[in-house]
Amino acid sequence: MPDKIAGFITVLLLLALFIALQSCATDQAPLQIENSLPQSKLAYYNDSFEKMREDLWDRDGYLYRDKQLQNFKLADMQFESGKLIIRTKTGNFSKGGLGAKYVFRGDFDLQIDCRIDFIKGASGMDHVLSILVTEKNRKIGKADVVFIYLGMKDGSHQGWLDSRGFLNGRWIKGRSEKMENFDGTLRILRKGSIISTFYKKKGESAWNKFHTFQATANDMIFGFQVRNFMASRTSIEANHSITAEFDNFIINAAQAIIEEDI
Repeated sequence: MPDKIAGFITVLLLLALFIALQSCATDQAPLQIENSLPQSKLAYYNDSFEKMREDLWDRDGYLYRDKQLQNFKLADMQFESGKLIIRTKTGNFSKGGLGAKYVFRGDFDLQIDCRIDFIKGASGMDHVLSILVTEKNRKIGKADVVFIYLGMKDGSHQGWLDSRGFLNGRWIKGRSEKMENFDGTLRILRKGSIISTFYKKKGESAWNKFHTFQATANDMIFGFQVRNFMASRTSIEANHSITAEFDNFIINAAQAIIEEDI
């Protein structure tokens, strides 16, 4: 009898281990995109940020409130040592980023390296670094959007990594993790109408699956930005400049790229 119990416990433990390994494999191995454009075509859209690619990017300066517009300065964007460096201005609402001039149709798999060091305890401002995909040809507030955020709120000593979506006219909150600073890679993958977000820190080989959203299958645009304010902020001091680095934007796979504006 003891042997049977021991054998039963062993089977349960092995089953639990198998399920855990399967879960890890799902989290760490993004789905494969079928019928992708060949890498020879995708390579044109990849960007190592040696210089500004006017054929690929628009500068992003969208604001959320009139009070922000009244006291706003575009962040500095410079290309240094093979990276795009974005530095927000002090004393003002400040934001800088790039949005693609083309759209993705069908499935896609995108990643970009980024780094941000939070200024702990900085008051009168926030920290936000985000990458996103947004639905094409729909008004702001109507379009489906999926974000990956790196952020820290006014006066905080704790940053976080967050993933969320604005889908069907409402916010869908994903998972968040505490993050002191970040130096690594963020990734967004769509298959059908399912969008999944991933990240990995520099030096790691496995991807961490962050969240999965039921979103649109319509054409979408990729973009990224850095700003010193949350969307709801109406006043700002910003005694410090936020600096973030971006490098190696890579399209791992895409079924179609529509060059509407190039």
